Amino acid sequence: MTGTITKTYRRLIADFIGPDGKIYYGWWNILACYPVVMFVFASPLVLLQFIYVDIETEYGLPRGDILTIATFKFIISAIVTLFAGFYIDRFGAKKAVYICGTVSGIGFIYWHFIGQIPGIDVTTSIWIAGIPLGFSSMPLLVATKTLCAKWFNKRLGLAMGILAAASSVSGVLFTPFYAWLVEAIGWRDALPMVSLAIFFIGFPIFYFFTKDDPSSEEIQCEFADADDKSKKVKSDLLEPAKADQLPSFMNYARKPQFIIICITLLMIGFVDQGFAKNVSFYIMNDLGFSKQEMAWTTVFSFLLAFGSKLAFGWLFDKYSFKGIAFCYILIIGSIALAFGVQGIVTLLIFQMARGFTQSGILIETPIFAKHSFGPNHLGKIIGFFSAVSAVGLAFGPRTIGLMHDRYGNYDNAFMLCIGLMIICTIIVYFLKPTYWLKLQREKRLLMSDTKMAKPSPAE
Repeated sequence: MTGTITKTYRRLIADFIGPDGKIYYGWWNILACYPVVMFVFASPLVLLQFIYVDIETEYGLPRGDILTIATFKFIISAIVTLFAGFYIDRFGAKKAVYICGTVSGIGFIYWHFIGQIPGIDVTTSIWIAGIPLGFSSMPLLVATKTLCAKWFNKRLGLAMGILAAASSVSGVLFTPFYAWLVEAIGWRDALPMVSLAIFFIGFPIFYFFTKDDPSSEEIQCEFADADDKSKKVKSDLLEPAKADQLPSFMNYARKPQFIIICITLLMIGFVDQGFAKNVSFYIMNDLGFSKQEMAWTTVFSFLLAFGSKLAFGWLFDKYSFKGIAFCYILIIGSIALAFGVQGIVTLLIFQMARGFTQSGILIETPIFAKHSFGPNHLGKIIGFFSAVSAVGLAFGPRTIGLMHDRYGNYDNAFMLCIGLMIICTIIVYFLKPTYWLKLQREKRLLMSDTKMAKPSPAE
């Protein structure tokens, strides 16, 4: 037993070591992305759940109208993401991060002026705020995910899980502070304060500690087994093809698997943000919980989400698409728990379940892309998948909000979310991760050749 634990520990440590004997640089890339993801992507997600409620209280606007900001945000996100993949493949992910962070930071500052611009009513000025927010979402995640996914094959899921955990770290550290900030300085000035962190913390760390592309030696080292880093895998499996041998992006886009994944991600996006953006209304306005109760239960949600992102990353590495299907089953259960929230204990259980299960969605897009189609056109494929997902993200919040306005409760809306998740679970379970299966076969062949090459004791 002790020997097994020691061997597992040594293999785990070896997976973090690069060809130079130091920590593999792909892991440093991930950590260097943390401040950018925390302040550009995660902070507005947390702040807006408090801001939405204050807007409804101050102006009495219908929820469908308020949540249209999310529609504008994700429509812009879908358009920008579509082109971001092509931009990333040509100019690199780092430049894309700077563009997304700068536009988002300026957009955060705009919130100070909402309701104070002559000739523009409050509803329109709120909707306009969704335009720069579009850069803080999918385009930024595509850039950071592509930057990190280039460095990993064997531990891609775990790497994406650690990267996605940045939003959990942000939630744990800042959610109570953000709830206090909105109450202390008002909902208009909370996001402008966060913009300072983007420019003076996020960008400097990202600039000095990230690298765009790994070397062939680094890629080979990452994929090799921990007990034998000298084993070599066909380079055409691990690295993008040369320019003169590279299949066109449309060759991939016409494949049935590509289209099926797009349809799945469209539904997942609809459910993900449709449910998430309405939860704050449901908990605080419909069920009567306070901002601080919402904030502290959200902290526990983020704490559990941190561990679950690593767990789902491991699960996706080991089982690929079947692991994603299992994640969807857990999401169905977490949505169903919303119907049982009555007191603080059931609220905490619901929030923790939601935090645990929703984490897999942040990791799945690079898994779908690389496990299906390999390293070629990675930025474009992740970008296209994210753009399609953003269309679902755009219409989910408003549709769920309008269903509440029509029926007076969320019962039908939440049942719709559960139904869509069941469909996605069935689709993904039977989908084959073509490239991932090739890598597994190649690894088995390597292991078989190595055993045959070793002399027997008798010899």
